[in-house]
Amino acid sequence: MRELTLLHTSDVHLDDRVDETRPSTGQLGFMSVIDKALELDVDMLLLAGDLFDHNRVKEACLGFASEQLARLSCPVVMITGNHDCLASYSIYHKYDPCEAGSHIHFIRDLDGTTLDFPDLGLRVWGKSMFDHHPENKPLAGLPVERRDDFWMLGMAHGYLVDRGATMFSSLITPEEIAASGLDYLAMGHVHVYQSVVHGDTCAAYCGSPNLEQGAREMTAAHITLDPATGVTVAPIYLDINPDKTVVEPGHASVGLY
Repeated sequence: MRELTLLHTSDVHLDDRVDETRPSTGQLGFMSVIDKALELDVDMLLLAGDLFDHNRVKEACLGFASEQLARLSCPVVMITGNHDCLASYSIYHKYDPCEAGSHIHFIRDLDGTTLDFPDLGLRVWGKSMFDHHPENKPLAGLPVERRDDFWMLGMAHGYLVDRGATMFSSLITPEEIAASGLDYLAMGHVHVYQSVVHGDTCAAYCGSPNLEQGAREMTAAHITLDPATGVTVAPIYLDINPDKTVVEPGHASVGLY
């Protein structure tokens, strides 16, 4: 296995307030995530659900999302969350983020699927959400088999609970994390950074890059996979430039200041 660095984001919650000259808070946050991925030259970006705030977003918002994703060249792995779930009315039935480039890998499988990245020595398991309800189990179907020569990552959108809380939907339990066989689990749904270790698996909520989602700080998670020291994860505090503008589609400098 080789040393890798990754950036983990979720809960961007882009909506239809898209402005080319004065971006919304959600736009600024997502641009800051892409800026940080480029600055750190990460090997992969993980997007653990809720890129969109709802399934009714219009073309301008979809175009903005694609423009930002197209700025990257590293692999991007995405799943859906509860706000942009894959129900019959999902925005993803008319929008394909993979059109932003061959580096985008959008997991549509509701039972979970595994993607291999041999050049990185990396395997990623993820499962998109169809509906947010108590019967939905984000880690159900996760294989415990692993390749000893690959880092094993997982992606899930749900609510981590230690005990009880059966009234909540899309629950993730410490026991499931410990039994997962993963090196790192990228979680979405909670808008405040939090990291835990259960068994041999490190798991984290990365927080949200959108200050309108209730968090006091814009954060992402920076993951280092080191064969000598294992997995380390730390919050990254994102900056926004309120004077940042979005360049019109078709320009090579999309998303730059």
